Amino acid sequence: MSVLRYDQTISDWVIFAPSRAQRPHELKKSSAGASAGEPSVEKNCPFCPGSEGLTPREIYRLRSTDADPSHWSVRVIPNKFPALRIEEDNRHYGDGFRYIGGCGAHEVIIESPNHSLVLAEQPADQVERVLRAAQARYLDLMRDARFQTVVIFKNHGESAGTSLKHPHWQIIATPVVPRMLRLKYALATDYFDMTGGCLYRDKVQQEMRETKRILAANDQFVALLPYASHLPFETWIFPLEHQASFGQLESGRFHSLAAILKTVLLKLHRGLENPDFNLTIDTAGRGDEDKPYFSWHIRILPRLSTPAGFELGSGMSINTVLPEDAADYLRKVEI
Repeated sequence: MSVLRYDQTISDWVIFAPSRAQRPHELKKSSAGASAGEPSVEKNCPFCPGSEGLTPREIYRLRSTDADPSHWSVRVIPNKFPALRIEEDNRHYGDGFRYIGGCGAHEVIIESPNHSLVLAEQPADQVERVLRAAQARYLDLMRDARFQTVVIFKNHGESAGTSLKHPHWQIIATPVVPRMLRLKYALATDYFDMTGGCLYRDKVQQEMRETKRILAANDQFVALLPYASHLPFETWIFPLEHQASFGQLESGRFHSLAAILKTVLLKLHRGLENPDFNLTIDTAGRGDEDKPYFSWHIRILPRLSTPAGFELGSGMSINTVLPEDAADYLRKVEI
């Protein structure tokens, strides 16, 4: 059983999930991405077509474009080794030693039937299906009043935390708002109180005027490498129209989002030789979905270095690549 314990020294919660230690770890560094001759279906992979019986009962699916109703393009299932469970309670206990029952949800988005094809090399239509599935699950989970935040993320590669090779995303709903997100909302609120504007929207407009850290843009989204990037080649994607919540993204905008996400991932994939990375969709928590001070966005965080003693001891980042240099390099990558 999972439990959340409160760390008073930093005002944040820690999830203890012993079942996560039982996860299979099939991934090797050398096989993080697709290569010529690799199979599209792996016999013993629980995420491949034909192995649906090896996974927990399906929550959601998008069908394949062919006529066979049993074929799928995207599946969503409960994580077999969840960090949090819907069945647990969300009551608070204790005083000095505070804790909460391990209430939440943990789901897996199987992004394609293809075992070996990375998201960067998927057709834009398939990237769009994955994003639509992510939003559908976000909206459904937020209907549960116990959940305060839904975190949507993708781990690619061993150093990014992937344990199974078949490309997938994950979703975790939590009964609390994690400290990092609370801090981001608080700073954005302070900025709004002082200026009347959205911190993220103003930063995006400033970056677009300066242009040198812009990687790509279309009529609805922009991809940029932030001025104070914490990691080499860290890239963010923003909607040009202000929206606080990913749940507010209209159906007609998914195609443009998928196109720019594919562009960014493919440039990173080819320019950095298939780097390990984490991807997150940062979105407003419960009660803040319609507030003007925040803007949802996607962060892509390549894992090209390992945080060491200074970073862990201080909380500060050391970045070895200026974002304008990284943006210039990626713009020249042919895709």
